Amino acid sequence: MKGRVLQLLWLLASLLLPPAALARDPIVVQSAFVNVRAGVFELNARTIFPLNEDVRAALTDGATISLELRATVEKKRRYWWDATLVDVTLQRELSWNGVSQRYILREPDRTEQQSFVALDQALSAAGQVEAWPVVVEPQLDPDATYAIRVRAGIRRGRLPGALRTLMFWSDDWNRSSDWYSWILPR
Repeated sequence: MKGRVLQLLWLLASLLLPPAALARDPIVVQSAFVNVRAGVFELNARTIFPLNEDVRAALTDGATISLELRATVEKKRRYWWDATLVDVTLQRELSWNGVSQRYILREPDRTEQQSFVALDQALSAAGQVEAWPVVVEPQLDPDATYAIRVRAGIRRGRLPGALRTLMFWSDDWNRSSDWYSWILPR
């Protein structure tokens, strides 16, 4: 019983206290580019998510980590604010399966999932985005200039039932990278 209480206190402390390791290890969009295929602008990106003990401890204790990539396409205007044409988010969830001793990476709106032996492999796979359709050519004015911006984020997702009511006020796990921007090719 004493061991169970200590585990719960450790989990509570790791989820409540500001994750110092996350602050030291920033999220970085390392590269991003767009390919145009049959009038569809497909985003490819490489993001580096931090590999640290706070992430590992939260996963081991039953929390789900949400990893996301947000992309916006904005029409550049000269004398007014830029107009947002597209604002989409690709969400992925990372969890630990104690039975199989593997990290599970899945997208909430899809049935497929990937499993990994090591956390660094799972985070690396979560940071790889290939051929994600973000905008189609008919949405774009041929005479306008468009900018695309990409930002990655990490946040604590679902919690075990016992901690759900205790953690509603904590927002220390919501972290984002800087925006990675460039002009959309035509």
